[in-house]
Amino acid sequence: MEYVNLKGTINSAVKVISFTPYLVRFELKTTEQSYNCLVAKDALNFMYLAEEAAPISIFGHFNKRKQLIVDKYHVQSRVLVR
Repeated sequence: MEYVNLKGTINSAVKVISFTPYLVRFELKTTEQSYNCLVAKDALNFMYLAEEAAPISIFGHFNKRKQLIVDKYHVQSRVLVR
């Protein structure tokens, strides 16, 4: 299994595609290309943190369908100014 580290932005809305198990998908845009990504581990927390156009770093691997399965992620938090 080949693991990859990628940095980019979330290029689409984060969508729930399955409830059992909880599974979400989004599109990651890097400088080279775009990737279809799936998050299963800690998906509820990901839904809370992720928003469109947010910078993100990902560690994961590809499945048979060439989708990037996210094992670890870091979404840059937004700054709230009051």
